[in-house]
Amino acid sequence: MKKFYNVLGQLFGFLTILLFAFLFANTMFDFGIDAGIIGILELVKTYAIFAVCGLAGLEFVAGKKILALVYFLLLAFVIIFSFFPDVRDQIVNIVTTAIQ
Repeated sequence: MKKFYNVLGQLFGFLTILLFAFLFANTMFDFGIDAGIIGILELVKTYAIFAVCGLAGLEFVAGKKILALVYFLLLAFVIIFSFFPDVRDQIVNIVTTAIQ
């Protein structure tokens, strides 16, 4: 499984760098691409970083059961709060009111 995560991480890393290079080049040279498409690519860029980091971490914890469990929980925490910022805000409000 570690080899699979390694190959997938390398592929995602390469594609992420290509996306960054394309978006930087588009900023400098203005290829005339629709703003809606650029907006989608900027969003993909944000989550591509999560994918690369997530795959690198999966490769690291492959075969280590307890460490993998902790990593999966942290990864789920980051991804859920990234996709659902309202949930994050609600939890922060609950925690801050419970502390006071």
